[in-house]
Amino acid sequence: MIMSIVCECFQVTEETIREAIRNGATTVEAVGDVTQAGTGCGGCQSRIEEIINEEKK
Repeated sequence: MIMSIVCECFQVTEETIREAIRNGATTVEAVGDVTQAGTGCGGCQSRIEEIINEEKK
C-alpha cells in the first residue's frame, strides 16, 4: 500500500489522519492536535476537511 502524505510539513499520512478521525478528532483543529497535520503552513487544511467529510459518510 502506498502511503499518501497529506501534510508535507510533518509527513502525516492520509491513513494517520483517518485513524485520528475514527478515534474522535472531528475537526481540522482536533486532527492537528492529535497528528500535527495542518498546524505548519496550513496548506493541507482543506484536504483534512475533505477527509473528515469522507469519514462522516
